[in-house]
Amino acid sequence: MGKKEKLSPEEQAKLDKQKRKEKAKKDKQERKKNKKGLKRTLGETMSELKKVRWPTIPHAVKQTGVVLGVVVIFSIVLFGIDQGLGALYRLLTRGL
Repeated sequence: MGKKEKLSPEEQAKLDKQKRKEKAKKDKQERKKNKKGLKRTLGETMSELKKVRWPTIPHAVKQTGVVLGVVVIFSIVLFGIDQGLGALYRLLTRGL
């Protein structure tokens, strides 16, 4: 009873065809489900973007100026450190 009966090639082909049909049906349902998920996700994203408090133009310009100022200051500091270490290296390699 626990042994599986061997199927004839015709029966095996029929069983394989049935399994392929079931798999195709399941795949189709998954694709349909994914489309609904994508549509819902995009809808939720748009809803959240409407809730965002966007900065005004003057505020954005001011923040951009602050960022650029900080970048310039750090660039000057790093340039100074580089020049100082370069001078120290030249001094050590050429001798005192």
